[in-house]
Amino acid sequence: MSNMKPRRCPICGAGILKKRIENETFVYKGKQITIPNYITHACNECGEAIVDPVTLKESGKQLKEFKREVDGLLTGAQIKAIRRKLGMTQEELAEIIGGGLKSVARYESGKICQSKGMDNLLRILDAYPETLKVIQKNKRSDKSFAQIINIEVERNKRNYRIREETFSTGESGETAYGI
Repeated sequence: MSNMKPRRCPICGAGILKKRIENETFVYKGKQITIPNYITHACNECGEAIVDPVTLKESGKQLKEFKREVDGLLTGAQIKAIRRKLGMTQEELAEIIGGGLKSVARYESGKICQSKGMDNLLRILDAYPETLKVIQKNKRSDKSFAQIINIEVERNKRNYRIREETFSTGESGETAYGI
């Protein structure tokens, strides 16, 4: 005899949850996938079923890979292979494609699906790695293309002094404008 106390249904509050292990079929855009040993806890009163947390986590990754396949998107392993082919860390790739480090890590691990646009960008980088030069050239960062304009007011002369610094070239110029 089990020492576990039966769990009440959190939906209706009246029923008792009973564990069920089944094959669960999901349909997406007319295609289907069946996940074996899908565990739910079903209420004997209201009929609602709650997916087991472990099953939810494990099946979530499978369902995202299935969605990628149906939508014709790169898999997590393919994205990782492209990044490695480019000789980049996740952080470096994130800086190039945008979206952040966590997004790249989640694309590679299969936790989230990339958009079609992001998928296209990754495919272009894979097929034409030289396009990285175009992206990097146009990428703005504090160290490369930033300009700082300092305006100082000289009280006695009532002049504004503007100094521009362009960090990408290391050049500095100074111009005074009278009022």
